[in-house]
Amino acid sequence: MTDYRQHPSVVAHWRHDSLQPLPEAQDAEETIWFAVSPEPDAEQMWEGLRGRLEKDGTATVLGIPAYLYDLNFGDRVSVMRSAENALVATGVEHDARNFTFRVLLKSDHPTAWQPLGSELAERGCLLDLMSPRFFAVSSSEAQSQEIADRLFALQHEGVLHYETGRTRQPG
Repeated sequence: MTDYRQHPSVVAHWRHDSLQPLPEAQDAEETIWFAVSPEPDAEQMWEGLRGRLEKDGTATVLGIPAYLYDLNFGDRVSVMRSAENALVATGVEHDARNFTFRVLLKSDHPTAWQPLGSELAERGCLLDLMSPRFFAVSSSEAQSQEIADRLFALQHEGVLHYETGRTRQPG
């Protein structure tokens, strides 16, 4: 069996003192599907991210990966159409040099994400909410260490668990 996970939200940024959908992500008409490497003996999982087809045949990722590694907001990927006409990524063509962090809050409160989400967005990060407890964050390379340090401190305080989506440095 195959598991398809398409993001329920649109990437948000901080504008006019509040979180608002990022216009280019909101206007993205395509969903780009990425195969997530499964655990041995696990079903195949696919993550669907908003994207924009470019004139050169590549696509720009306009979502923040929740399950994929070494793919980030703004990366350009090579794509092909499947037999079902789905847009499927076949490789990364250009690294936008952004960093992805995934945050799982320990609180079950429906608005638990808002204080931290707003704080990170005010610092210039983008957010992609999967649920009230689970969200992905995109930061620039320049601020990635500052964001990692903040999330590490909150993890140490027992507020959340986090991980980075980057296993190698931008090249």
